[in-house]
Amino acid sequence: MIRPSDAQRLDIRCNVGDAIVANLAVHMVLFFERHLDTRALVAAFARALTSLPMFAGRMGLAERRMRIRCTGQGVPFTTASSSRTLDQAIRSAAGDGGGWLIDPVNGATARWGWGPVCRVRVTHLAGDATAIGFSWHHAVGDMQTFMHFMNGWAAAAADEPFAEPVIVEDRAAYLDEHLPADGASEPGVRYLGLAEIARSALYLAKDARRQRTLSLYFGEDEIARMRRAYEHRIRLSTNDVVCAHVSEALMQVDPAVEHRNLAIAVNARDRCGLDPMLVGNIITTLSVDLRRGEAARLTAERIRHHLDHFADEYCDMRINQRFLDAAGGWRAARCVSTAFNSTRWNPLVTNLSGFGVYRISFEDTTACYCTPLLKLPVAGLGALIDGADGRGLVFVIALPPKEFEAASSPEMRESLHRFRRAGDDIPRVHRAVHG
Repeated sequence: MIRPSDAQRLDIRCNVGDAIVANLAVHMVLFFERHLDTRALVAAFARALTSLPMFAGRMGLAERRMRIRCTGQGVPFTTASSSRTLDQAIRSAAGDGGGWLIDPVNGATARWGWGPVCRVRVTHLAGDATAIGFSWHHAVGDMQTFMHFMNGWAAAAADEPFAEPVIVEDRAAYLDEHLPADGASEPGVRYLGLAEIARSALYLAKDARRQRTLSLYFGEDEIARMRRAYEHRIRLSTNDVVCAHVSEALMQVDPAVEHRNLAIAVNARDRCGLDPMLVGNIITTLSVDLRRGEAARLTAERIRHHLDHFADEYCDMRINQRFLDAAGGWRAARCVSTAFNSTRWNPLVTNLSGFGVYRISFEDTTACYCTPLLKLPVAGLGALIDGADGRGLVFVIALPPKEFEAASSPEMRESLHRFRRAGDDIPRVHRAVHG
């Protein structure tokens, strides 16, 4: 158990975004082409915890509000060795068999203070490579918060200074004070009904373990052609076109479904002028209609319009917080995003690209590959991540077996990669993992 080298005592009141993901943990694995010194990693980890003590905290309730109590409780930090090579480990992590690379946080037990909110496993691989598996409770923070920690850990290991994060003890009050006055007129959260709870529990018991992870790599040249094809009327981002492109394919995997809702996780720091060093789960979801047979270009334009007007029309963090504050403890525990549908999965995509994961360095060696492990109980949850060495993008999503098989068919793969051409530069790791 690793504890902060200089423990701070904080009692952080969570905000509505934390409550929405109160049972979810996030698992990331970073690979390095070097045998990293475990003792040096542990010492630097303890120093990084001093600046971000919530990773060593425990969750609980006070006055019917979720809190993270930081009193230096500590983070389980384990080491392991494997005879698998770096390439074998990466292929395992990119599919459904990478669980051996992490010591996973249990989101449900951590929520009630019965376990740690962060766990780390360092695995030494054959050929002098190393994998760092980092698992944390989503309420501790989002991807940007994770990167604050990783940058602090790497800086501590190199004995270099790093930017101090912004930590507030009342996240809800801080956001109420700093978010723009405008925003959504209706909440983006709701309560699960009792029938939905029963249906969801049955799915978790019977079908969740059968989900498969679809992983798609899009090279830089491929994405450039995609953008040129879809940018008819307005300028689109890479995120816009890739999400729309894959969504078009997802609408074809089940002929019985005519409509789904694409939920995109939005970093409110960027869109609402908040401090980029702010720690927490400062995200909410943006809902975009998906219609069977609709061209991806139209979906991409709709995504771009919603994002361009996010702060003044679609940011629902204020109204969601009021919705949650009016709930009692039991009702708050049943609070979910309106994107959740217990009878039909909807894609919910988080953009994890562009955060600088390939600048993280230990012992003068930067990460060569980074991927989330989608050990998730709900179909449709996915992420957009940087490709190996920061080149291209990988789209990963958890799907039920039937939809996974349909999306993996040769015909669908050919359609998904219709913008790829012979001779495109595809990094070795992606040729091995994605073909």
